[in-house]
Amino acid sequence: MKMRFINYGLLAVLSSSLLTAASVRSQVSLIEASENIRLESQEIVKNYLYFYGNHKKAHEKELAEKGLESLDKQFRLIAKSTKDEDSKDILAFLDYSKEKMQEVLDDPFNKDNPALMLDYSEILLEGAESISKNLNYTPTLEEMMLIRMKDISFLIERMTKYYMAILTEDDSEVYAEGLADSIQKMENDLASLSDYDYSSENNSHLDLLKSNWSALKGFYTNYKTLKLPNIVLLASNEVKKSALILEIYHSKNQ
Repeated sequence: MKMRFINYGLLAVLSSSLLTAASVRSQVSLIEASENIRLESQEIVKNYLYFYGNHKKAHEKELAEKGLESLDKQFRLIAKSTKDEDSKDILAFLDYSKEKMQEVLDDPFNKDNPALMLDYSEILLEGAESISKNLNYTPTLEEMMLIRMKDISFLIERMTKYYMAILTEDDSEVYAEGLADSIQKMENDLASLSDYDYSSENNSHLDLLKSNWSALKGFYTNYKTLKLPNIVLLASNEVKKSALILEIYHSKNQ
């Protein structure tokens, strides 16, 4: 009888551990999905605005379409991973916003579309960040570094989105403010990376990231005179490539 109680106790401990592990996995999945939505909310609109201003650049429209498909995957992952009713309500509204973005892509050159897409991107961003704030999970150091690297890629997309919006929209004051705010956040993120003990090899990747960012920043800050969307698109992709190297490192190092 004593042994049976011990077995029951062991089973209870194991069951509790399994539930905890499953809960942690769900929380991590929600964080990853939220971060992906943040990035794609900016990337989709950046590609659309580039296409809107350059009608022959059909590849960017295709990228925006693929971004909407990826949003569907993130929404399904969140629906599977959360039981939080507020998050589910937010998710329903995000799905509605995604459908409205698809309507814009189906009729891409309506003059009201750029402003609509910019609004929808902010709705997606706000929703993703709200879902993330509802989580009760403290990331590890490596997870925090991974999130920071994802934030750098997000900010690159956000700044390029605002840059393209300024070129497209007549009333650009709000977009200029958003661009300036994102530039400062980027500077803060890059400064924080210096606290991490990278190897010499990864420090060289970090140096390249900062160097590429310094070149790109000049286009963002001088948007009134340097209206060069093709160059900005290429330069921003180079910064993202540098960031991705360190993102992969932190992903593998978890």
